[in-house]
Amino acid sequence: MNRRLLFIFLSCLFAASALRVQAQYVTVAPRVDDVNDEDVSIRRVELTDQYTIMYMRFGGRSSSGNISFKPDARLYVNQGERSYKFIRAENIPLRQSYEMDGRIVRPGEEVNFVAYFERIDPGYTVFDLFECKDRMSRTNSYTCFNFWGVHITNPKKQVYAKRNSAAPARPRVPPRTQTKPQSAPPVVTKPVPEQPAETMAPETVAISGLTRDAKTRKLIGATLTYQLLSGAETDGSSAADSTQSGDLTGAYTIPVDLRGRYVVTASKQGYLSQTDTLNASSRSVARDFDLIPITAGTKVTLKNIYFNAQRFELKAESYPELDRLVTLMQSNPTMNIRLEGHTDIVGEFDANVELSRNRVNEVKKYLVSKRISAGRIDTVGYGPSRAINTNRTLKERPENRRVEMVITKV
Repeated sequence: MNRRLLFIFLSCLFAASALRVQAQYVTVAPRVDDVNDEDVSIRRVELTDQYTIMYMRFGGRSSSGNISFKPDARLYVNQGERSYKFIRAENIPLRQSYEMDGRIVRPGEEVNFVAYFERIDPGYTVFDLFECKDRMSRTNSYTCFNFWGVHITNPKKQVYAKRNSAAPARPRVPPRTQTKPQSAPPVVTKPVPEQPAETMAPETVAISGLTRDAKTRKLIGATLTYQLLSGAETDGSSAADSTQSGDLTGAYTIPVDLRGRYVVTASKQGYLSQTDTLNASSRSVARDFDLIPITAGTKVTLKNIYFNAQRFELKAESYPELDRLVTLMQSNPTMNIRLEGHTDIVGEFDANVELSRNRVNEVKKYLVSKRISAGRIDTVGYGPSRAINTNRTLKERPENRRVEMVITKV
């Protein structure tokens, strides 16, 4: 009996080893751009010949709930260009409808489960997991395990040449013969003077472009502030510097002594500043800045404001953009604004309206904490009612999750 148990144990061990060998690429704790439910995480992604295997975990110190997995979940790559079907799951029940019961997870408990999908094609290194559409009501709520921007190791297949491919044959070298060397008169050669080695001048790299009035397209002078964010020759603590574009020509040039990623901000009194991150590591970069004049009725999207999915707390990545808005309002003390919040169509309409309202109120709270008068800031949440596209694809929906600023008084 003991021998039989030992045989079964060794068989299982060898089988587990074989499964590990089948994994072509493994990504441990992959970077995720956004997640719908912060109580669930992706611990590991394995790519085999047949499957994309996701090892996931739900629970923690304060989380609890009733969990399950929808069998119509899909993986999407390249903004929905390709999709991959769900195959099966382990250690978590499948939910065919929202009314079915799942697995109860108590506070402090953790549940590890595995989801199998079709194999993502080689070359796609970022995917989205869309498990389902959130259901929110007074009697029943269901938060989906949706992830956006899961980064994995998945290189393209390499094409190897056949071993017997047509290749130039190596010349046949005749065998050496043992012959007595014949004496020959010495050869006298003249010394050749050494030529100085040619030195290649390093390629000049710069960031350059024009600054213009966005409405009239007229060339204007502006201040260009720039700072090196990352690169081989910096630790990320480089000081900011600035230059001016010509008042008549609108042209500017930023010579790049240390190559890498730069953040560049164009600003001018009476205009909204504009910021961009540019990569000047291997070649010159052209970037024009069209500045929007500060006039009543002007509306702009605050592009670098970030929240977690279905949450309204600001992420720390939002602070630089909001600090620029603080500076703008300090420089224009009579300017009043209205913050407008928008969402996509995922979820219940009323819940999305409330979410958009909470988000813009959170932005207002940050501005007030920086000593901007609350009376200068109005807020409104429109939810999904003012979409800027069809809301049909994974590429379009993030564009609708936005915060807009409208200048109401100058």
